[in-house]
Amino acid sequence: MLPEFSISSRILPDVHIVSLKGELDIASADGVADAIVAVDGATVVVDLSDLTFMDSTGISALVVARRRIQENGEGQLVVARPTHIVRTALEIVGLSAWIVEWSNDWDE
Repeated sequence: MLPEFSISSRILPDVHIVSLKGELDIASADGVADAIVAVDGATVVVDLSDLTFMDSTGISALVVARRRIQENGEGQLVVARPTHIVRTALEIVGLSAWIVEWSNDWDE
């Protein structure tokens, strides 16, 4: 049985960390962009370390979320700790520049 998709988040000063777990695909992508942009005026770090798969619908959800954050003008969206398969998907579509190194400050 495949792991169920889930979203969790935590807020640190000026950083909103959204962790995605499971498979981000057409069956689970609905509402992901909304969940990611829930906090205005912050850098949003999407932690992909527990994401086992992401299709074009999942990538689209990230793109929509990033665009909405940028349109607001008060934050940015980056991704961190992608699994190998997710990193490959991001690289194929030209989004590898969105990947940042994980900060130890975010583990607090």
